[in-house]
Amino acid sequence: MNTSARKLLLLLIPLTLSGCISDTASYMIDGDHNHAITLTRSQNGFWDDKLIVSVVAARQPDCMGGLELQGVPGGDPIVLHQAPGEYAEPIYILDAADHHYAISTDSCQVQKFATAPADLGPAIGSFKTVAGKFQYVAGKP
Repeated sequence: MNTSARKLLLLLIPLTLSGCISDTASYMIDGDHNHAITLTRSQNGFWDDKLIVSVVAARQPDCMGGLELQGVPGGDPIVLHQAPGEYAEPIYILDAADHHYAISTDSCQVQKFATAPADLGPAIGSFKTVAGKFQYVAGKP
């Protein structure tokens, strides 16, 4: 490889990293950082408008578990609902691009619903980008 090609290649390397997303936001249950629902977003490359979102339910030191969501649109808020009391254990429902996930911090499990629940329960907040920073924002989205 000649010197000019090597220099061009070195100049192009940062472009493959620019615009990539890798950030985290948490909903702390009752203000406790050991009892939380945390979302971590990542992007394969700047050319990809879909994100990988890891959802982690934690109640430390007792348990921690999660699920990786593929193909989540980058600009859409991810809404968190307090599920109605009809479930076997208290859960939250995450609405990500019209896919719904049950999150339990009792068992620290995250599972996808086969079909959308008829009642998601009230929206308690959303995970979204505000002023360039991914964060959990309490209240209606």
